[in-house]
Amino acid sequence: MTTQEAAEYVVRVQEWAAADPVEQYILGVDIAGDLVGVVKLGRRPDDHGRVSYVLREDCWGQGYATKAVKELVTFAFTTAGLDSLGAKRHPDNPALGRVLEKAGFTQIGVQDGMIEYHLAEDY
Repeated sequence: MTTQEAAEYVVRVQEWAAADPVEQYILGVDIAGDLVGVVKLGRRPDDHGRVSYVLREDCWGQGYATKAVKELVTFAFTTAGLDSLGAKRHPDNPALGRVLEKAGFTQIGVQDGMIEYHLAEDY
C-alpha cells in the first residue's frame, strides 16, 4: 500500500467499526522496517475467528504471507482465545489457498461462489 492507500484504509476500518462493532485485530506485516501488508482477525460468535490478509504485490511469492498467517493463527488460539478459524478466497486466487493450506487450513467447500477454509485449535 502507498501511504495514501494506508491512510484511506485506516479511515475505512474506523468507519466499519463504528457501523458494525466486531472485535477485530489488524496486525502489520513488517519486513526490515517496511510495512508490506496486514493480516486481519475478526472475532465471530462462539469463539470463532475469520482470517484475511493483504500484501503488497511486490512482496508476493516470498513467503511473507504464509509466515504472517501462521503467526496470526498462533495469536488467535493463544492471546485471542479462539477455538476455530475460517477464511475464504475467490476461485481465481489459488495463491491465497496455498498460503492458507501451508498455515494448516483445510478447504471445506464453496459458499456464495467463494472457497471456504477451516482450522480448529487442535489441528
